[in-house]
Amino acid sequence: MHAHQSRLLSTLNSFLAIVIFTAALFFTIAASFAEPLRIAYTSIAMVYGPLWLTKEAGIFKKYNIDPELLYIAGGPPSLQALIAGDVAISFTAAGAVVAANLSGSDVVLIGTTIDSLPFELYSLPTIKESNQLRGTKLGVSRIGATTDFIARYLLKKWGLQPDKDVAIFQAGAGPQVYAALKGGSVQSGVLSTGVETVRAQADGYFRLADVSAAGLAYPFGPFAARLSFLKSHPDLVSRFMKAYVEGIHRFKTDKEFALMTLEKHMKQKQTSASEKIYEVYANQYIKRIPEAGPAGIQTILEEISATRPLPGGITPQRFVESRFIRELVSSGFVDALYKGR
Repeated sequence: MHAHQSRLLSTLNSFLAIVIFTAALFFTIAASFAEPLRIAYTSIAMVYGPLWLTKEAGIFKKYNIDPELLYIAGGPPSLQALIAGDVAISFTAAGAVVAANLSGSDVVLIGTTIDSLPFELYSLPTIKESNQLRGTKLGVSRIGATTDFIARYLLKKWGLQPDKDVAIFQAGAGPQVYAALKGGSVQSGVLSTGVETVRAQADGYFRLADVSAAGLAYPFGPFAARLSFLKSHPDLVSRFMKAYVEGIHRFKTDKEFALMTLEKHMKQKQTSASEKIYEVYANQYIKRIPEAGPAGIQTILEEISATRPLPGGITPQRFVESRFIRELVSSGFVDALYKGR
């Protein structure tokens, strides 16, 4: 009887070992077959916190995606990479996407992280009124980028002609715009609300405009893909959207991990000021449901139509593919994430 029990126990242990080995092998194989996905983003800014966190927290891998995040400074270059097929999804400039689509490309927005423009225009301490900008240079990241749109929008609002009354200077990403301001290459610059604006305040520069206070609807932190890619890889895009929405939730609800992620990618130590900025983005700007709405696209179309006629019958819906995010909403996925909050 004792020998029989020993054999039974030995058999059971062998069976359990096989089960454990098989399970481990299964998960190893599954992980090795995680689908690669190249994703571009355009600046080292707070708006990309949810994207960075989605990777850092392993959420992409949870949905069988092996992400490669590529930093490509500026909206137009990141969009060119998308059109060329160098990346599959690009967090880029919405204006550049609309312009490329109007020119015949099949790029469309599949979502947007924020519906307004958390940017500020800072100038030299001696420039405290908009009319003092006449004859000066205004720094933006790149021509055609979101900062360029903001510069032209503000100047027109103030009765100044871009490129004539005020020169638009292409400086590079956010840190480079601020560096140009400090170095004297420009006398004002469009800065993303965050590290650069905190520095600008501390260094005594004058905040000439808070763009977010204007209430202008605009897709910021948008992400785009080619229609051909959406049609050939619908399951991958669905899993990307699910991962990113879950990453947004984690960013908004796990302050400690979000701040650690921001510190790592922005290479800035946490301070009370940076913590306050995070809270503004997490609670005020970043949306639970990153759908690109028509109002922001309409803002872009109105800006484009001011310089050239648009084809007849153009509507914002042409430039957006919302089915992936709407499927998540209708399935109850988003509600389940925030249940009890």
